[in-house]
This record gives sequence, C-alpha cells and structure tokens, in this order.
Amino acid sequence: MDIDEVVSACAAAVGLAEGESGIRDILSAVLTAEPAAVREIARLAELPVPIVAAACNELRRHGVVDTQRPVRLTPVGRAAVAGAGGAVGLPVTCPECDGRGEIVPPGLAGAAAALEEIAAGMPGAKVELDQTHCTVDTKLGRVLRLYQAHAVAGQRILVLGDDDLISVTLAHVVAQAPSRARIRRLTVVDTDADILAWIDRTVADAGTVVETVQHDLRHPLPAALAACFDVVLTDPPYTVAGAELFLSRAVSALMPEPGRHVFFSFGARRPDETIAVQRAMTEMNLVVKSLAPGFNRYVGAGVLAGTSNLYHLRTAAGARPLIEGDFDHPIYTADHRVTATRPYRCRGCGAVHQVGPGSQWPQIAALREGGCPACGGTIFRPLPLQPRTGQGVVQPGRQPQGDRGITSARRQRRGNR
Repeated sequence: MDIDEVVSACAAAVGLAEGESGIRDILSAVLTAEPAAVREIARLAELPVPIVAAACNELRRHGVVDTQRPVRLTPVGRAAVAGAGGAVGLPVTCPECDGRGEIVPPGLAGAAAALEEIAAGMPGAKVELDQTHCTVDTKLGRVLRLYQAHAVAGQRILVLGDDDLISVTLAHVVAQAPSRARIRRLTVVDTDADILAWIDRTVADAGTVVETVQHDLRHPLPAALAACFDVVLTDPPYTVAGAELFLSRAVSALMPEPGRHVFFSFGARRPDETIAVQRAMTEMNLVVKSLAPGFNRYVGAGVLAGTSNLYHLRTAAGARPLIEGDFDHPIYTADHRVTATRPYRCRGCGAVHQVGPGSQWPQIAALREGGCPACGGTIFRPLPLQPRTGQGVVQPGRQPQGDRGITSARRQRRGNR
C-alpha cells in the first residue's frame, strides 16, 4: 500500500482545507487511540467531527480504516501508517492533569461537588446563542489559570457571556481556597436572562458579590463597564465575526494600561479562519501569552469534538477594539444556516428528524433520550447542513465561504469610524 497516494486521494476527495497534512493528522490520531470513536479522533487531530467522519469514510474505501466501529486501522493500513512514522508513541501527557497544565487542589473538593450540583440544575443550553456548557473540571481549570496568572486577588474581573458559570465557580473557589483572595469587582454581561437569574441565585451565599448585567454585545458596552477592568474572560460564538466582536468588547472594557488579561476560549477552525482570528488579535494589540489546545471540555459541541482552545492574552500599549459601535452582522453559527435546526437520521430505520430550536427536540440529547418515534432507536447520524440561498456548498460544521465574519466585521468597523 502506497500511503502517500492514499493520503493525496483522500485529501482531494474530502476537500480538506488542511490538505494532506490533515489526513496524516487523522491517521496519527487513529494509530494512537484505536479503537476510538470519531469524536476522540477529532479531538486528537483538532479537526471538526464531520470532517473527520468524511475522511474516515474515504480511508475505508482505500482499505486503510476498517469497516468496523469504533474507528480502527486494518492490518495493512496499520503497517503502512506506522511505517510512515504516523505516531511517536511516547507517553508525553501528564497523567495528573491530562495535559492541561494544572490539577485541582484537594482543598477544593467541596467546591467541585457544589458546582456539579449547580451545573446539573442550570437552564438548558440555547443552541441559537451557540451555548454549550463546559464540564465542571473545565470551570475549575479556567479559574485555576486565573490564579496562576495572578489575576484574582485585588482584580476587577469581567465575564462576557457566562453560560459556563465561571463567575459562580470563581466565587466558590475564592470562598474555599486556603488563602482567600479578595476580588475587587466581579461582573457578568450576558444576553440570556435565564443564565443571569441562575447566577444571582447560586452565588447568593458564596461570599463574593457578582454584578449581573443583561446586555447584547452587538451594542457597545454600557459606559459604566468601559475601560475599568483588569481581567476579561469570554467564550464567544465560534465564528470569526463572533471572535472579533467579543474580543473588541473585551478590549473596550479593560483599563487602557498595558498588561491587562484576556482569557479567550475558541474552538479549532479551518486555517484561514484561525489566521483571521489571530490577525484580529494582532490588530487589537493583544499578545498571546499562552495557548492551551483542547483545554476546554464541553457537554455536547459535537462538531468541535467537545473541546476548544484557551488563549491567555495580554494587552500591549495602544490596545484598541476593532469594533466600537453597533454591529449588525451575523455572529452565531445558526445565522449561517437556512434554519437553526439540523437533520438527524435514525441508524435503525432511516427516519430523519429535525433537531434544534422550535422543533420537538431542541437538542440531540432529547431525541436520544426519547428515542426515534418510528422504531425507538437511540443512535442518530447528523446530516449535512444546507447553505443559505446564493452561497456555496458548506462543509459540515463550517462557515459558508461567501459570508466570512472577518469581512463583514471590517466593513462594519470602517462604518463606525
């Protein structure tokens, strides 16, 4: 088997933006983790799940990946991939923190238990707002990163969008940490009234005052929140426009002196989108202090393999937002679809069901729990999304080529000047 020819053919068939290297990353991930679910392969390769699934189907056609599931290589494919140096095979991941860079101190066990209970009762994720709740370990991990960066004690902290309950986590950790760090100010801005009400309810007895503000970030921040914070955390919609907008609001909220912190969570995107987001950071005079791939884990977020990256950014002199006025362009992934629903096909009988806002099943978990109305099956496969009228074909889970958020954001920015 000529693995180079197979890789080239599969990359062309899938139309992978990452090219042949993307197929090689997938093969290395399979060799490392087999047998493994597509979701796990996608996490290791840092590629969207639908793209990895399509690549695996092509690799099956060439006899590299076995027809059985979960994903595994055929004996011939395994020999070819290993012979090409597909995996190093060294145990480089820390067993204590799973490669994340920190561990939860034993003294915070009580906080973790309380957060599990709080997270279990919180309002359900609203897919139309790109909400996907992160795990409790991730909530604690982000707060521990704040501690590592000396961004807690005496700091004025703003959370832009908090369906991950980072403000609640911070309040509980501060209350139970051995040396209690006083936060000078902790504020949450969110457009979702249900999330804000839940935060108010669950921090009432935590000992830290959390100010909640209902506000749509497509409008500039209220004057009382401008240029007065030391630290901003945000996990925006995973579109280029969403990243630009939320980072712009973050910069506008920070004190103008250099060295202020931005903790920015964002999923792995195709190369041109990643470049666009990183270019936006540079144009805003944001310096990448660190980048932790796959740091954030989510309940759901299937297209992104349930993970996203955590950037720690610092402001340089002259940091400024790209977007200052109102922003009226699409920022949510659902804005790029004909509807906010997605079709799923039942593996048992082939029936297709719509999942999303306004449908009988707002989330795929609800459909799995209830079972297929036709046969009772609980295994469903997502079908490709349809592009908006007049736009090109969209790879599953990716933005339409004709409506790049970066382009619309820059047009908006010029209009604001």
